[in-house]
Amino acid sequence: MANIQGKIISPKILKGFRDLLPESMIPKKRIIRTLEQVFESFGFSPIDTPALEYTEILLGKGSGETDKQIYRFEDHGGRDVALRFDLTVPLARFVSQHYSELVFPFKRYHIAPVWRGENTQKGRYREFYQCDFDILGSDSVNADFEILQVIRNGFEAIGCKDYIININHRKLLNAILAKFGEEARSQKILQTIDKIYKVGRDEVVRILVEDEGMSADTVNGILTTLRLNENFSKEGIKGKEIFTVLENLRDEVEDKVAAEELLTVFRNLEECGVLEHFAYNPAITRGLDYYTGIVFESFITDRMEFGSVCSGGRYDNLTGLYSKNIVPGVGASFGLDRLLSVLEDKQMFTKKNSVADVMIFNLDDSLIAKYYLLAEKMQAAGINCEVVSSKSKLGNQFKLAERRQVRYALIAGGDEFEVGKYNLKDIFAGEEKKAISIEEIISEIKENKKVNV
Repeated sequence: MANIQGKIISPKILKGFRDLLPESMIPKKRIIRTLEQVFESFGFSPIDTPALEYTEILLGKGSGETDKQIYRFEDHGGRDVALRFDLTVPLARFVSQHYSELVFPFKRYHIAPVWRGENTQKGRYREFYQCDFDILGSDSVNADFEILQVIRNGFEAIGCKDYIININHRKLLNAILAKFGEEARSQKILQTIDKIYKVGRDEVVRILVEDEGMSADTVNGILTTLRLNENFSKEGIKGKEIFTVLENLRDEVEDKVAAEELLTVFRNLEECGVLEHFAYNPAITRGLDYYTGIVFESFITDRMEFGSVCSGGRYDNLTGLYSKNIVPGVGASFGLDRLLSVLEDKQMFTKKNSVADVMIFNLDDSLIAKYYLLAEKMQAAGINCEVVSSKSKLGNQFKLAERRQVRYALIAGGDEFEVGKYNLKDIFAGEEKKAISIEEIISEIKENKKVNV
């Protein structure tokens, strides 16, 4: 359609943004529902915050690099505003603003889009969804342990079994830097070490020596203490070796609290019988400035090149930026779009452009009310049912069902309604069951849904 000047506007989309067709949104919504169930099973409640915040709320809360990526502009009222770059900083503002209304510990989840003007890469866009879950108001390491359990349950519920959750502690890292007299520039050092998987050990050494002016002996000493030698594993240190390494580190540093907290977490994971999915990874530092304690990143082990699909950590001082009420917090976030890219690459879901399980064919427009009564019975049983709204040739309705990738077709005319027996065609298998009741149809479809979940 032409616009008012008579010129046709070319349909196009901004770089780093994308439209999602049903075949992409269907698995995305399913994962969202699955994660919501996991979060709520642990007692987390949903909240929401605006996409747009005052810029001062967001600036300086992530890192210098993140500040450069913020979408910032002046609105019609002349206010300096910006799109949120994550869901954690708005959470800190939210908790500070509603402090008197909340009951602590406050457990929340929030699934929504965020925006960063960064370079696009595989599985990463400038608009992307995060699935956040946090515990506010508890400084106990048991809260950190619970967040890790939620991450594990999330992967299991999605059906992704080959994952590893890497854990580290910012205070342990700072204690190691203090041993070498480098605590004053810890933030820059940790941000550089955090890039070691992307740029390699040699480049980390070069940056710290040439750009930061550190001595090569000091840099190599720090990396050696962190077990980041030439053959360090991207999957971290696993199994019983975790306890040996952490006990040795505890003995090497002056502040032993962080090492003890990590040991407590790993002992609890071992007692729960899930240690195989966790690792101590000294290279995980989390580049965002607000992390203060335990931090973690999660990877799909046979798709490590996609990067972390769930990350987070403890941020005990973030709310203090907005009020005198300093509320300790710990949380994590599933990067939904990256996770979907991994699952698609692993062919873990079948692409469909319809959510319908069955389509009721229209053989006679005068039966439309009866068709919808049948649909209601199936919908009440948890079956997604679509009624063909207009009568057409049977072949055309089969073509419609096939194009929509709907497995079942329910076929009924006046005679079938007279006896209450209908015909069900399994389009995928090419099989048909005739003269069966609606109860039998429901049972057949539900049983097949269980097999194909």
